[in-house]
Amino acid sequence: MLVEARLDVNVALNRPSYQVNTYMAFGKELNASQANDGDHDTNYINCAHTEYSINPWWAVDLRAALYVDAVQFTNRGVDMGTSL
Repeated sequence: MLVEARLDVNVALNRPSYQVNTYMAFGKELNASQANDGDHDTNYINCAHTEYSINPWWAVDLRAALYVDAVQFTNRGVDMGTSL
């Protein structure tokens, strides 16, 4: 049985998320959950960030089998006052 529903919501919001590894800056871990916490600030300290990796990945557990029509990404912004 196929049930179709169209939702214009962020189904990944605050769901468990994971990444290959975690970058640390200024004593703060820039972990996977910062990518889907609902904060739209693009300052790198508010974003998920991994250490260098040949095959980096990030994943979110939607806790259900869903057909996903679109995925939206926002690149991290540049904070000119801070250098890594």
